[in-house]
Amino acid sequence: MPEEKTIKVIETKKSGPVKRFFKSFVDVKKWSSYDEVSTNTKTTIGLYRRFFSRSTEPIHQETYEQSVARLNLNETQLANRKRVFLYSALIYSVFALGFLIYFIYLLAHMYLYAACFEFILLGLVAVAAYREHFWYMQMQKKKLGCNFYDWVAFILRRAN
Repeated sequence: MPEEKTIKVIETKKSGPVKRFFKSFVDVKKWSSYDEVSTNTKTTIGLYRRFFSRSTEPIHQETYEQSVARLNLNETQLANRKRVFLYSALIYSVFALGFLIYFIYLLAHMYLYAACFEFILLGLVAVAAYREHFWYMQMQKKKLGCNFYDWVAFILRRAN
């Protein structure tokens, strides 16, 4: 018997305007941005795991002199960098003081939602001021690996 050859015909579906109109309402994955949401969720989970996991690799410890030699810095560059850290800390502190005054104003006038956001902004600027002054303190003391208590002692010694 001769074999019958069948030809498969691929039909292209043409969607009408009514079908396209309703498809836009039914396509939940598209209008809810499922791909973006899932990517952002995976990124957030990865950041959370990295932030709260303990590192098993040893921390590289170096002295102030070793880091100066590694970065090939001379005394003029060190003095300039120290001055930049101090001025940055002062500028951040001035902004933090302004945000603190505005925060108190918002609380006094019972703008609580705005006060919450202002408090977050105040915290970020205050942390930036602390970071810059902390780096200035380490350069002033010529000692790396200091902690918060060293910084507080540095501040209180300056005040006396």
